[in-house]
Amino acid sequence: MKAHPYCLAIAVDGTALTRLLAEGDVGGYRDSHPWYVAANLLTAARDQGHALYLLLALGSPLRLSHWTEVADIEVHRYASTRETRVRIGATGQVSPLFEELDSVTLAPGAWQLEREQEEGLRVRRVHLDQQWIRPYAICETPAFLLTRD
Repeated sequence: MKAHPYCLAIAVDGTALTRLLAEGDVGGYRDSHPWYVAANLLTAARDQGHALYLLLALGSPLRLSHWTEVADIEVHRYASTRETRVRIGATGQVSPLFEELDSVTLAPGAWQLEREQEEGLRVRRVHLDQQWIRPYAICETPAFLLTRD
């Protein structure tokens, strides 16, 4: 399945990464932050017949380690709290060329994209860094995932 032009990125610790890789969609990833926009992005990707990917970063300083295909994003409400559960599918290791956070760019705003298209402005992007990755970041899908079948 073709990759969606945008992906998600999160920071995980070593234990969570090991569990995610071992359990896959059985355990998934949980977050106390509601991922409403990410769930909408997954729906849009599916409607277009695209796969939505999740980049996993760990370590200090953070480095991209693995990627995974998002199978589902569920936001649950429990009394006054919310929880997000992300189920994952196929996974793989990030190429050493793309391990640095700044090898990925944050998704541009709608106005920036419109100006680039309509006014011929040069492409301007902000690179992913540690301050933007929590609770999750929406990024442009890196080339190595765009070319993946």
